[in-house]
Amino acid sequence: MNVIQNNPFRILGIISNASAKEINQSETFILRYLDIGKSANLKFDITPPLIKLKRTSKIVQDAKNRIHDDFNKLTHAIFWFVNGNMIDKIALEKLSSEKKIEQALDSFKKGSRNFIISKNSFTSIINFSTLEIVSYASHKDEKRLMNAIKYKYQIINDKILFKEFEKLITSTSNKINHKSYIDRYVENTSDLLKELFPKKDQNKLLLDIFSEDESILKEIEGRIVSSLEEVINTNITLFNSFFEIHSKNSDAQIIRSKSTILNRARKLIKDTKSDLIKLKKILGKDNFQYTNLANKIYSFVNGAVIMCYNREVNKSNLESAPYIELLEDLSKEMSNLELPIKQTIIKNLSVIRNDESSLCCQFCNSGTQADYILKVEMHKMTGWNQYSYFKDGGVQVSCCLKCLSLRTILKIITFLLAPLTWPFLIFIIMFIRQYKNSWFSWLYRVLYRNLFGLSVKNHPKIKEYINQGYKIGMP
Repeated sequence: MNVIQNNPFRILGIISNASAKEINQSETFILRYLDIGKSANLKFDITPPLIKLKRTSKIVQDAKNRIHDDFNKLTHAIFWFVNGNMIDKIALEKLSSEKKIEQALDSFKKGSRNFIISKNSFTSIINFSTLEIVSYASHKDEKRLMNAIKYKYQIINDKILFKEFEKLITSTSNKINHKSYIDRYVENTSDLLKELFPKKDQNKLLLDIFSEDESILKEIEGRIVSSLEEVINTNITLFNSFFEIHSKNSDAQIIRSKSTILNRARKLIKDTKSDLIKLKKILGKDNFQYTNLANKIYSFVNGAVIMCYNREVNKSNLESAPYIELLEDLSKEMSNLELPIKQTIIKNLSVIRNDESSLCCQFCNSGTQADYILKVEMHKMTGWNQYSYFKDGGVQVSCCLKCLSLRTILKIITFLLAPLTWPFLIFIIMFIRQYKNSWFSWLYRVLYRNLFGLSVKNHPKIKEYINQGYKIGMP
């Protein structure tokens, strides 16, 4: 709380609208006490609740210099106390002499007149908000603190009241650049929040405080975007260095380091995910700044997967699961995004899945070698009474002998059930005939789709075609 704790007006023990004569007198008074090794008893030191200051000649002289310029004087004044009316005078007396914090707050609150800013209330609002910030250490109410900062901003943001405030503190008006002053206030507020809430998102706190000012919001969002980009690019750079080192290794070394490389790729996703979400929220999912960074991250992860996979693909004991899992996670992350790398990742995932399916049976997932071929009829409607299908008996799926036998039996049962169940379905024969198909063909297709189809639909290759619009069986 440096902006208040080491406020130059506090160091000099005066109110912010003290006259030049009072400022000089206070400086002389403090220095004389320091010359004899003592501390001066200052009316507006406000200790407690503020922490006791250890003043030196240099600190006192620097404090006076810090309020020599009108802009700086006004900058420090908003975070201190001012005597603007009789209510302020009475309340400041209770605060400075009697140290009655709550009574002073009540008096300032009365002078604030329901916190409707006006020429008659703005000084009491400044004093009330300063004391709320000063006493945060005791009340620990974050909402009160935020409101106090907002009250100050409402005053200085009003151009008429800003002129009144400038005149009260500097005895002049229209000499301070209003925009520059607002910018300095935002900077000081940001520093204050960093001190009080070091573990919280400072930018989010600032957005909450200045939510009603579009110009400030844009500036804050610009700072947030720059900060997020910097953090994300740092993570990308670190991963790039890691990737370049490992990419120069031999095939055997890369295969041995497979887990390390893939885990580091996962860490890149994890370390950047939160910042990417924040960036997308501010910029939008179609913004180039956002999509460019997301594309870089996912490209590096894809590169790490392919680097390891290409070195291992010819091994007899290839373990595809880690590659598939990581690329599947990437696909989920990109599901609602249009990125240049997206189709490449989808294609790589498909290739690795197909390579895996050619090695092991993916019906039972028992690790048994897939030495046999099962054909599954599938079709996709392409228009009215038009469709595409897989010739030569259907899609060829690799599987083990056990899974092939089970599904072959289901095919036979499907074929046999079609004629055996006709007595129960005689009433629909006429309906079928009007489409010039035999009752046997129609029933066979229904049973094929719902009996045999259930046994094959979860195979990765079949699922992939289903996602493309194909259906099990023929029309």
